[in-house]
Amino acid sequence: MKKPTIDYDKEADVLYVSFGIDEPSYCEPLNSFVLLELGAFTRQPTGFRVIRPRKRDINKMTVKVGKIIQRRIKTVEKELQDREEVVKNAIKQIGQMKELANVG
Repeated sequence: MKKPTIDYDKEADVLYVSFGIDEPSYCEPLNSFVLLELGAFTRQPTGFRVIRPRKRDINKMTVKVGKIIQRRIKTVEKELQDREEVVKNAIKQIGQMKELANVG
C-alpha cells in the first residue's frame, strides 16, 4: 500500500494530499474549498486539495472528504461491474455469430 503525501503551501494556504498513485489527474470541485483529484483514466480518487485550510474545521472537513471519496469509489466499482457485464454479453454474441462459425 502506498503512503499518502501531505504538503502544505503556507504562502498560498493550500493543503495538498496525494495518495501516491502515478496517474495523470484532474480536479473536480466538491465545494468552494475542496478539490477532489481524480485519475484521468480510472476516475478513481488520487488525492485532494483544501483551499484555505486554516479557516476550516479540519476534522469535520476530513470526515466529509472521506465520505465523498468512499461514495466515488462505490460509484466507479458499480460502473466497472456494469462494463464487465456488457463485455461478457458482447463476447457471447460474437460466439453465436454464424458468419464467424467457420473462420480460422
